[in-house]
Amino acid sequence: MNSLLNGVVRLFFRTFLPGIAKSLEREGQFDFREKSSAGMAVDPSLCIEVENNGSDVTLICFAGMAVLYAAMPKFEFRKTLLDCGGRYNFIWIRDVHRSLYNRAPDGSPNGFAAYTRLIGDALAGLNSTFNVMIGASGGGAAAFAFSGVLPVHQVIAFNPAFPASVYCSRENLRKVLFDVKKLLFTPLDYFEVLLVTLGGLYLWRHVCRVIGPENVPDAFEHYVSKQWSARAAVFYSTRAWPDARQALSLKDVPGITLRPVDCGRHNCMGELKRRGEFGAVIHQEIINGLNARNP
Repeated sequence: MNSLLNGVVRLFFRTFLPGIAKSLEREGQFDFREKSSAGMAVDPSLCIEVENNGSDVTLICFAGMAVLYAAMPKFEFRKTLLDCGGRYNFIWIRDVHRSLYNRAPDGSPNGFAAYTRLIGDALAGLNSTFNVMIGASGGGAAAFAFSGVLPVHQVIAFNPAFPASVYCSRENLRKVLFDVKKLLFTPLDYFEVLLVTLGGLYLWRHVCRVIGPENVPDAFEHYVSKQWSARAAVFYSTRAWPDARQALSLKDVPGITLRPVDCGRHNCMGELKRRGEFGAVIHQEIINGLNARNP
């Protein structure tokens, strides 16, 4: 990524995603240019943090890609959930290589297995009996994928970025690019969805170039691979065409409940936070999951 594009992306984050921008700046990660990372040593605390609050319920919170990068998702979940009365353990997960969790922290192309081990070890240490995976966008896709290989009972996702054939399709790019009505009447929505679309294409091509498309785990296949799949709630933006299309492709899957959000942007989680509903919404979904928990 050249310096001009890097500057544009930084400006976008400061304008539309100030919470993520502050976290990235605080962590010294506010540079989106491609860096060589093969074989690099990475401080594990940049990838995973564990907060043991003595609860029987653990939330595994995945950072999304935030178009081209993502900070540790503490600011998105912790205070909001604690303020609404939820007492949980937390596992915070971030992909330091913006690879949709397909590259390991050391840069090697076995990311899915590496993150599975990291999360599995953390869960074993907490010894909770009800585990919930939460994420938005690429983090939502990760929540579905890892729920299929770990002891997870519930998934809560916000505009989960799969199947990749939606955001990365020519049809989607054409439809988003020429959405004149949105450009004229809700330009901020237009540019956010457009940037996410372009970012999704960039990420997908980047991952395919590094590890090959045949080696990218299929989130849906992992999700349904268990004898019993985790119950899932999918919140999606009704007025963001690619997100609505992705969500509606899951409407007939047993165990998945769709939760429409009247929003024209990709960040429907941010819209719920703006309305003051985010913490209560997640808390209620967890209560629903506990009441209907699988054996």
